Amino acid sequence: MKEHIDIEKKWEEAVKKTKIVRSRYKKLETFKKTVVPYVLVNESLVNKGCSVVREGSVEVSPAFIHLPYSKYELLNFKFKETTNYSDEIIKSFLLVRGIQLPSMKYRNTEVKLEVKEKPVDEVVKEYLQYFQRVEDIETGLVISIADIWQFSLIIYIATLAIKSVENDIKNFFDRFLNE
Repeated sequence: MKEHIDIEKKWEEAVKKTKIVRSRYKKLETFKKTVVPYVLVNESLVNKGCSVVREGSVEVSPAFIHLPYSKYELLNFKFKETTNYSDEIIKSFLLVRGIQLPSMKYRNTEVKLEVKEKPVDEVVKEYLQYFQRVEDIETGLVISIADIWQFSLIIYIATLAIKSVENDIKNFFDRFLNE
């Protein structure tokens, strides 16, 4: 029971403290997988004044209109390695909270993990400048909570899914009404 209370507190913290600084420009694909690159930045729990930066991507499977109960997968989110919670406990927690994601499979691939000897706001500013310089409109930039950063990543992906719903419905109607 205590485990559920801890997850609840961490989820509420993630909802309150996750800040999507910059979102990808395009909507998620309706009928094929979408690769969503991201940069997550959070304060280091070990080194005061330093930031932890995670660069990676999440592969999001196509959207579904009807969701089979509790069948979505969170792959490579590393909950077990970085927390005391298994992926199944996290999935159960999200379902109990009424959180249903519009795709069936989410595969996280973390490419880079580094600690920078700068505060979060400086790291964020550097990334924003970099994205502008290279004209990157795909990579999201998120300030996450430190201990369960995966919740912040799920919140970011869910936000993208919500932004894509209207487009997905239009695409479903266009495809299936024209067949």
